[in-house]
Amino acid sequence: MADAQGNDIELVGVPLSGRIAIAPFATAIPTPETGADPELALNAAFKPIGLVKKDGGPQLAYAATGDPLDFWQDGYEIPSGLAEVTLSTTAAEILNAEVRKLVAGVAPDVDGYVEVDGGGHATRYVLWIEEIFKSSAIRRRVCPNVSIKSSTEDKNSRGEVLGIAFVFNIKRSAAVGGKHWGEWVLPAE
Repeated sequence: MADAQGNDIELVGVPLSGRIAIAPFATAIPTPETGADPELALNAAFKPIGLVKKDGGPQLAYAATGDPLDFWQDGYEIPSGLAEVTLSTTAAEILNAEVRKLVAGVAPDVDGYVEVDGGGHATRYVLWIEEIFKSSAIRRRVCPNVSIKSSTEDKNSRGEVLGIAFVFNIKRSAAVGGKHWGEWVLPAE
């Protein structure tokens, strides 16, 4: 509830936990109504990437790109409509088959073996992000069209968590009205 100055401490996002999961491209995503359900049962095709490093929580970055479209009348322009949208996160479970699959583009075989091409792969995914805040509010995001832009393994330091930092490219999708992602905020109880 807002105070006399209009400030509401319950709307401050202090993340405590959450999950990041990946599903094959074109996996059905929750509808606006089902995504708003606090008891949402996410499609079984979504596989969590597991633990994330303390400082490696999801970070969206988005910026318009391209020159704005100018008009003859001075002072009038509209954005080009082009954008670069990425999400960065650092997975801690580097031995997790889903994390290894993100790096290689294919799952490890029954012997745990996978061949990795450092040039990347063209595999696309559906990305799910759920953040649980100290206030008990929940923010959910679904990005129906993502690919791996880069993956960078942390420097291997004795006694420290070794992670893999992923940067996902997020493209527009008809599944979210031609936008980059869909988002729900479930207010604090």
